[in-house]
Order: sequence, then C-alpha cells, then structure tokens
Amino acid sequence: MANRIRGLLRRIARSYVLFVVIGVVVGLALAPVAWNATSSDGTVAVVPVAGAIDGGTAAGVTSMLQQARSDPDVEAVVLLVNSGGGGAAASEEMYLQTKRTAGEMPLVTSVDAAAASGAYYTIAPSDHIYAKPSSTVGSVGVLATTPQALEPTGLVSTTGPNKLTGGDEREFNYILESLGNAFIGAVFEQRGDRLELSQSEVEQARIYSGTQAVQNGMADSIGGRQAAVEHAAEEADLDNYDVRVMRPGGTTRFLSRSNYVSSNASDKEMVSAEYLYGEDTTEPVFLMVPASYLDTADTESGAPPANATADVGGTHVA
Repeated sequence: MANRIRGLLRRIARSYVLFVVIGVVVGLALAPVAWNATSSDGTVAVVPVAGAIDGGTAAGVTSMLQQARSDPDVEAVVLLVNSGGGGAAASEEMYLQTKRTAGEMPLVTSVDAAAASGAYYTIAPSDHIYAKPSSTVGSVGVLATTPQALEPTGLVSTTGPNKLTGGDEREFNYILESLGNAFIGAVFEQRGDRLELSQSEVEQARIYSGTQAVQNGMADSIGGRQAAVEHAAEEADLDNYDVRVMRPGGTTRFLSRSNYVSSNASDKEMVSAEYLYGEDTTEPVFLMVPASYLDTADTESGAPPANATADVGGTHVA
C-alpha cells in the first residue's frame, strides 16, 4: 500500500514539473513580445482634399480637421491635395480651417496632381508644401459669371433699385476685386517670406509645374506623401508614430481629367464646369478655378459661359 502511495506521489510530482516547464516555455515565447512592445508617441493624420471644391467638400474637410484638432493622439496633419479649386466661398472656408489647424499643430501639404486656385488658397497656411515635378500649382485669382440685369415688371416690386438687379456693374467689379485681393493677401501673409515672385507676378494667376513652384517659392520641396508625413512627424517631434488616413464621405467630383485619373477615391466622377456655375445667369457665381478648367470641362459646349469674367487681384480681365 505504501509503495502504491509513493508511486502516485512520484507521478503527481512529474506532472507538476511538466506543467511548470510548459508554463516557462510559453512564458518565454510570449515575454519578448511584451518586453519589446512600444507605445506610439502620437499620430499623423492624413486629410485628403480632392476634386471640385463645393459646400460638401468644405464640410467634409472641415469635419476631418476638427476631428484631428480634437483628438489628443493627433500631433500633426498632412493635407493630401488633388484639386483645381471650386467655389470661392467654399475655398475660403477651407482656408480658414487649415489656418486654424496650422495654429495648433504642424500642418504639411503633399500636392498630388494639382493644388490650383481655391485649392492653393486652402494650403497656403501650410508649414511646408511638397509637390511632384509634374504637379500643377498656382492660379491665384477669382473668376465670376456676370449677372444679367432684370427689368422691373408688374409682378415684382422692390424697396430699392438694386434689390432686383443685385447691384450695378461697378459694385459687381468691386466685389470681384475684393475677393481677388483677399486671396492674394492670404498668400503673401502665409508665404511672403518664401516667395520669389512680386505681387504683380502673383496677380497674373499663372499655373506652375511642381519644379517651377519650388523655384519661385509657391512650394517648398519636391517630394510625395511619404516625405510629407515624415516631415510632419519631425515637426511634431515624433520618433515613433502612427499614420491615420481619414476618408471623406460622398462622391468626389472632378473638373480635370488629369486630376480624376490620379485620384484613388473609391467613388468619383467627372463633371462639367456647369456643375459650378449652373444655367441661371441672373446672379453672379464667384469661382476659384483656373479658366482652362472651364474651357475643357464643359462637355456640351466645350467653353465657359459667354459672360464669364476674371479677376486676378486688382486687374480685371473681361
């Protein structure tokens, strides 16, 4: 009986040793993972700015930038831009949002196919702008469709002469010039110390290649999105960081075929310039797009509306 008890105890002891050995082996296998694990110093948020800038685009970019600013993990933002601009008011709203973001954290831009007109307005507050050699950058100016005056009729009465027409030609030109001056003023406020161009040269609203833009100060360096992310992380003093690519909702609309082709948006479409200025010419529509976009994008007529005018910061071109 005693021998049986001693045999049972030896089997129990061996089983215990086996369990201990298994535990040690498993522990050694898992321990290096835990010991080598490091926490991120912070996150670089990548915010796409793509397609024709309208109210929906502005709302989407505003929402993404607000999320980035309110997230304690986000230490820097990279704008990934592929846009030729759009509506003046929507472009101004995006400029205000990027300016606010740049005041709170590093803001770096990577230009993909284009950052023209209203899109360039948007990225002007960036700490650093990267562009590809084939990128298109610039077109600082405003376009507008001139309003068609309506004659008073027996069906419409007004309390003032301009209530019906929206103002005379001089007032319209003053508004157009004010918008152009605000655009140019923002560019010089944000990048004046880096520009190799005079104000009169900027007012010409030229479009530059990425290489030319770096040479004249409209952009800072040749590079892509990876260079922009690394630069943003460096500006935020992040040695170990995460990258979070934010995604806007809805359809991304493009006026330019080259911008459309370079976009990786899952839901995108080409639209004519009429999407921006519409068929109703009784009221002015103020746009921040290159005139060439209107020339080539209108699939029906192949040209912008006959009453389109352009303002390039004080120089009115009919």
